[in-house]
Amino acid sequence: MHRKKQNFVQGAFILLVANLIVKVIGALFQIPLTRMVGVANMGLFNTAYTIYMVMLVVSSVGLPSSLAKMVAEATALGREREVRRIVRVAACIFVPFGAVCTLLLFFGAGVLAERVGNPGAAAAVAAISPSVLMVSTLSVFRGYYQGRSDMVPTAVSQIIEALGKLLLGLGFAVVALGRGADGPAIAAAIVLGITIGEVVAVLYMLARSAFSQRRAQAVHALNDSMRPASSLCKSLLALTIPITINSAVMSVTDLIDLALIMNRLQDIGMSEHLANINFGAYKTMAINFFNLPQTLVTAIAVSALPAIAGANASQNFTKVKNTMGTTFRLTMLITLPAGAGFLLLAQPILRLVYSEHTALAGPLMQILGLAVPCVAVVAITNAILQALGRADLPLISMFAGAVVKLFMDYALLGTPEVNIAGAPISTTVCYALIAAINLFQISRLTHALPSFGKTLVRPFAATVGMGAATVISFQTLTHVLSAAPGSAMDKVATLISICVAVAVYAVLLLALRAVEREDILMMPGGEKLADLLHLK
Repeated sequence: MHRKKQNFVQGAFILLVANLIVKVIGALFQIPLTRMVGVANMGLFNTAYTIYMVMLVVSSVGLPSSLAKMVAEATALGREREVRRIVRVAACIFVPFGAVCTLLLFFGAGVLAERVGNPGAAAAVAAISPSVLMVSTLSVFRGYYQGRSDMVPTAVSQIIEALGKLLLGLGFAVVALGRGADGPAIAAAIVLGITIGEVVAVLYMLARSAFSQRRAQAVHALNDSMRPASSLCKSLLALTIPITINSAVMSVTDLIDLALIMNRLQDIGMSEHLANINFGAYKTMAINFFNLPQTLVTAIAVSALPAIAGANASQNFTKVKNTMGTTFRLTMLITLPAGAGFLLLAQPILRLVYSEHTALAGPLMQILGLAVPCVAVVAITNAILQALGRADLPLISMFAGAVVKLFMDYALLGTPEVNIAGAPISTTVCYALIAAINLFQISRLTHALPSFGKTLVRPFAATVGMGAATVISFQTLTHVLSAAPGSAMDKVATLISICVAVAVYAVLLLALRAVEREDILMMPGGEKLADLLHLK
């Protein structure tokens, strides 16, 4: 078959751009929707979505990574026939399993919603259940293309999903509101848009696959050997199960986190409605911004995994080390300034898009700013350990982090002086612990952790300078423009300060040589850009 292949950074860049587009579409969905239906109804929506994500983890979340690793290794060894058999085995296992999970979620919607303390979300859980089957099917396609180092199909399908959520989810919400529907019906109408978007994404993948097969050209197989389907099945499950358990630990923790937030806040005297407002402010407002840099890092991790796995399979350990170094540098370059921005401008950033509850969500977002680099390191180190064939090791760190988070959640959420702030505090401590354990494991296995100075010290120094410029800029503009919180001038001051931050950070990165020419050369049009920046 004909293969379109990008290098690691080009693949990451494609996914990064797609994730940015998805986030912009998500903002166009979330912001007007929150204003339209209210934070309390968004609490119902987020309850259904959290339950759905747990089922999704069980059915398919580990598949793209494990399938990409096996396809990349077989491709590196020239085993083209084995690649096709790997994909068929994956489809035969995970598509039927996704169907079973869809049925369980649909018929168990009422019980699950009641168990997490939000029975009004039952209709929304049932409406989103078919998405599990759709994503299981998508995961097979995405794992194959990612293993071939072709990130375009994954990127396009993600954008299709996001557009379905925006156009259909928002449209159905408008219709439900127009008909005077109650909160549970409105939440169900919203998630129905997600389901239909997933269906369209599957249809795109099927059409692309059929079209590609008709236009396929022969690729010379360097090695005709092919393992039996039973052996490939065992290998696939041996990779997928640890990755799935790894993700399931944190997803189930998120589900318990949801129940703890709702129940513990009510334990300290909040009504169910007020608890939903706190949960909605945390999940819909603070967490949505918090997830933005993480989606960009996920793009790097997804692209790095097959690159490292293929290099490791062909025993090109120099490429393994170099790819790891570039991965860590890109991660720190993105997440350190993002975390600083949340820490310094949380409430002004929230006021750009929300008109209420920013005083509640702002401090939560500030705390999460400290967690941004930690969560990013967890994503990268998990991908590296999986690429090295040690998908079992992240289980140890994730389980330890989950236990710490749950104990801290229970204690802090039930403390009146802390209440909802306990959720971001426990999240920060949890991911810091996981990141530390994973880094230790990689160091033990490879003895090749990247340079501390290039990876952390230089980006951190640039971030400190950027932070100082941001604070000075915002305070000066607020004074000069007499900008009251939430006013048009407040938004202008915030946007200008963000632009100042980006410009100062870019200049400091170049001045401190935190970006290397080799990194730029791997990007699309990298040589021209490197020459323009005078990188040698």
